[in-house]
Amino acid sequence: MYWADATAEKIIKKRDRQGIEEYVVSSGITPSGHIHVGNARETLTADGIYQGLKKAGKKAKLIFVADDYDPLRKLYPFLTEEYTKYIGMPLSEIPCPEGCCNSYAEHFLNPYLNSLKDLGIEITTYRASECYKAGMYNDAIIKALDNRLKIKEILDGFRKEPLADDWYPLNVVCEKCGKMINTKILGYNSEDKTITYVCSDCGFENTVQPFDGIGKLPWRVDWPARWQIFGVTAEPMGKDHGASGGSYDTGVKISRMVYGYVPPEKMIYEWIQLKVGDKAVPMSSSAGVVFAVKDWNEICHPEILRFLLVRSKPSKHIDFDLKGIPNIVDDYDELERKYFELIEKQKNNPEEEINTNDLDKIRLYEVVTSNIPEKLPVQVAYKFCSIIAQIAIADNEEIDMERAYDILSRNGYNVEEFTEFDKTRLIARLEMSKNWAKNYGEKLIINTKEQAKMEYEKLSDAQKEWVNTFIARFEALETQDITAMNLHELIYEVANSLELDPKDAFGASYAMLLSKKYGPKLGSFLASLNREKVIELYK
Repeated sequence: MYWADATAEKIIKKRDRQGIEEYVVSSGITPSGHIHVGNARETLTADGIYQGLKKAGKKAKLIFVADDYDPLRKLYPFLTEEYTKYIGMPLSEIPCPEGCCNSYAEHFLNPYLNSLKDLGIEITTYRASECYKAGMYNDAIIKALDNRLKIKEILDGFRKEPLADDWYPLNVVCEKCGKMINTKILGYNSEDKTITYVCSDCGFENTVQPFDGIGKLPWRVDWPARWQIFGVTAEPMGKDHGASGGSYDTGVKISRMVYGYVPPEKMIYEWIQLKVGDKAVPMSSSAGVVFAVKDWNEICHPEILRFLLVRSKPSKHIDFDLKGIPNIVDDYDELERKYFELIEKQKNNPEEEINTNDLDKIRLYEVVTSNIPEKLPVQVAYKFCSIIAQIAIADNEEIDMERAYDILSRNGYNVEEFTEFDKTRLIARLEMSKNWAKNYGEKLIINTKEQAKMEYEKLSDAQKEWVNTFIARFEALETQDITAMNLHELIYEVANSLELDPKDAFGASYAMLLSKKYGPKLGSFLASLNREKVIELYK
C-alpha cells in the first residue's frame, strides 16, 4: 500500500474510536527566509496523508500555520545592516526587505503560498500573528500561566540545566519598542489575569493582560496549544522536533497535562540535502543554502516536485541535485506511461487482479498529478527539450515553435496529432528546460567553423576519413530523409564500411560540433540542427 494511504489507515484505526468528525492535518513554517524545497517536504507529506484520509472516506482538512509572529533572531546573510534594529521584533511587524509586500513575513510567505496553488494543494492558511491578535490563543495563554510550574517541571525533565525559578511560559511583545526577546515577566496575577513585565531593550515597564497579541507562547508551549486550538489529529515533523526529548516529546506531555488534548501521531520526515558540487548539505534559509519552491516553477512542472518529495516514504533521505532534474522528469514520465498502461489494462480486463506494486504506482501518479489528462499525453524528454529550446531560439530569445515542431517531426513525432494539452505542456517544458540549461544544466554551445576546423586537425586519419565520407553521404540525402533514425543508421553504416569503431565516429562528431567527448544523442542532434550548419562544420 502506498505510504500515505497506509499512514492514513493507521491514524484512522487509532482515532476513529475517539469519535472524530473531521481529521485535521497540519503543516507550518516560520517565514524567516526563503522557503525552500526542504520545507516543502513537510507540506507535501501532510497533503499526502490528507489525500489518504479522503480516499478512505473521511472528512478531512489540510491546514498551514505560518509562524509569522516569531521574532527575527539574527541578521541573516541576505539582509542589510539596517535590519539589525529589527532583531527581536515579530516577523509580521518588520518591513519587507524589498518593499514589495506588507511585511518581512509576507515577503517570504506569499511566494510559497502561491507555489502551493501551482502544486494543486488545497490548504487553509492561518497566520500566527492574526490568530494571536484575534484572541484565538487567549485561553491557551491563561492555561499556560496558571500551569506555569507544571510546564516548567515537564520541560526541566528534558533539560540538563533547569529553567530559572522565575521563568514564565510566555514571551511579551513590548508595547513601546515592539521587541519580544528581551522582555521579562516580573509577576502574574491569576485573579485579574494580568502580568507585569519589563523590557530590557527600552526599559519600558507595564502591567497588562497579555492577550490579543501582547503575549506569545514560546514554541514548546505554542505547538501543543495549537494542536488543541485547531483540533490537529496528524502533523508531520522534522527529525529535530521528533528526536528524543525534542519539542514533540515535551509537547505530548503539555498537550495532555495542561490542555487536556490527545496529541497528533508522531510522523517524522527526513531532511532534503542540496548537492553543491560533490557535497550534499542540508538546506537552510538562515545559512543561505536554499533552492526556493518559487524558483522550481521556473525550471520544472509542479507535479515533478510533488513526485520528487512523495514518491518515497518521508523517512527516506533525499539528496537534491539540480543537475539531475532531467532524470527526475524521466522517472515521472515513466510513471505516467505505466499509469495509463495499467488503467487501460483495468478497462480491458476488469477481472484481472493488479499486483500491489502496480497499485502503488497508480496511486502515486494520482497523488502527484493534480490534473490527470484523459489519455497518455505526448512525452518529449526534458533533456531533449533543453536541446530543442536552445537550437530553436529566435533573435528575441523566444523559442521559435515552428522550428521546434520541425525538429520534433525529424525525430519521429507526429506533430499533427498533438492535442492542445500536448502543445501547452510541451511549450511549458521547453521554456522550463531552457531556464534549467541556462542556470543549472549544460549550455549548448555549438562550435564556429574555425573551432570545428581546429578540432578536425586533432582527429586521427581514420576519423577524418569517416567525417569526410559521412558528410558526403549526408549532403546526398533529400531534406525529408534527414531524420534522427536515418542519421543514426548512417553513422554506424559509414563507420562499419571503414572498419572504424563507432565510438570513434561519435567522438569525432562531438569534438567538431561541441569540442567535447560526449553530447546529446547524435542522430537526434544532427537532425535538429540546420542542414547547412551540419555541412559547414563537418566540411
